[in-house]
Amino acid sequence: MQPDMIMDYPKLLEKGYVWRVYVEMPMQDTPGDEIYEYTVTVDVVSPTQALAQYIASTMYPDSSFISVPDEPLTA
Repeated sequence: MQPDMIMDYPKLLEKGYVWRVYVEMPMQDTPGDEIYEYTVTVDVVSPTQALAQYIASTMYPDSSFISVPDEPLTA
């Protein structure tokens, strides 16, 4: 079986399909401890900013905040 097309990371960056998404997650060491926010960055492959945000919100449904910059990542 041969693929029709191969898209590697540099090519996805070149096309503007990689979005850096910032996700804040509530974290707690043990029950009863103070809850604090932990920020992670996730690179999402998507043709649009809105879809990247949707993918991140689906991957991290318990997040308290999700932020996607207006422009995709560049090389």
